[in-house]
Amino acid sequence: MANLVTYVVNGTLGNETFLNSTMEPMKRVRASEEYWLHGVLDATDGLHDLGYIRWQLLLFLLAAWMLVYFCIIKGVKSSGKVVYFTATFPYLVLFVLFIRGVTLPGSADGILWFIRPQWHKLKSANVWKSAANQVFISFGAGWGGIHTLASYNKFHNNCYRDVLLVSISCAMTSIFAGFVIFSVIGFMAHDSNLKIEDVVAGGPGLAFIAYPEAISRIWCPQLWAFLFFFMLLTLGLDSQFVTLETLITAVIDEIDAHKPGVRRYKQWVILVTCLIMALLGLPMVTQGGIYVMTLFDWYSAGFSPMLLALIEILIISYAYGTKRFMQDVHSMLGFTPSSYWRYCWMAITPLVVGVIIIFSFVDYSAATMGSYTYPPWAEGIGWTLTMTSILTVIVYAIIYLIKVPSGSLTQRLRQSLKPSSAWGPALNENRITAGYAILAGQSDPSLADEEKN
Repeated sequence: MANLVTYVVNGTLGNETFLNSTMEPMKRVRASEEYWLHGVLDATDGLHDLGYIRWQLLLFLLAAWMLVYFCIIKGVKSSGKVVYFTATFPYLVLFVLFIRGVTLPGSADGILWFIRPQWHKLKSANVWKSAANQVFISFGAGWGGIHTLASYNKFHNNCYRDVLLVSISCAMTSIFAGFVIFSVIGFMAHDSNLKIEDVVAGGPGLAFIAYPEAISRIWCPQLWAFLFFFMLLTLGLDSQFVTLETLITAVIDEIDAHKPGVRRYKQWVILVTCLIMALLGLPMVTQGGIYVMTLFDWYSAGFSPMLLALIEILIISYAYGTKRFMQDVHSMLGFTPSSYWRYCWMAITPLVVGVIIIFSFVDYSAATMGSYTYPPWAEGIGWTLTMTSILTVIVYAIIYLIKVPSGSLTQRLRQSLKPSSAWGPALNENRITAGYAILAGQSDPSLADEEKN
């Protein structure tokens, strides 16, 4: 054995010569990476092999949905109170982690890498698509959550102020979070003697490999780990509340239109919805679940929100009409916003989103996860997920056109683009102010508001 070692060190083994200069150096595997890949995921080789359900992940999946159910069991009244904590606590943790991050060696290099522009990247359509996805996910555009929560506001709520506050706070939060993350990544690069871009890839690895590794090197790592992962939990709950409330509100409103009184059983609707969602999540807690989750994230969370938002803004601008929409806003706010917003709705925003979507298709690349590239049949599944959202709009439009009593296709189309007689504010006192016809059978002005809540 000693002779073998000597031969290898000298560059020879028997009659064969080793080219030391071409030998690949051994890649360092961090403990957090090994635990994530083998202890948590125990991932298979690809999407074709889902393996078995990881019982540990299954328990966490069930616990998460139970937590969501009990937080929103009373609807907006209960989730609204929980959000006061889940929406503010992450800011506290981010600030604490920022203070700790900037005091670590190498943090300045990470922050400079974050804020230093790389202009050549702007030529890539995927960069614009990723930026648009970040905006749509952060702001909730195209997901329906903003519309759902706004429907519970009072009629004269200053939505103009809220829009500006949400937009500015979301943008500032994303930038601040970037400083927090890259200060730690800079420390990891310094500690590992690697380039910033080689430290860790994006996606789950950033939260479950990079940060745990960095936290383990900080004083009192258990405290920092608890704060960080508890922050992730609150962020996840915050997003889930809005998304689930959107779905439940839509389901109840649709059922209530045909079978009034279903709101009395809202808790059961929430329970059934949570159970169905937990069952749909089972493939993601298998050994190959990370591939399923990445596929969902790549397609359904990528193209669908942008396409739906583009359809929405085109319908409001050209079917409903910006003039009529401005009148509605004026009746709520008491003043008419600047014409700048009309230009955005009619031209600037549709053009920007449309160009990003088109060039994303032109510069399209198959879904990947690390070194794994999804096969063509998996891409087909991904595009099917994307199209289901769009097909829902198309199918509903076709059904609506069929239900129009009479007339040619053109006449039916014109009729479908007109607001119904019940369109407008829920309360008659607000309908009169906004110039809409009053609703029959509404004796108590607060009746509609009570029904909504």
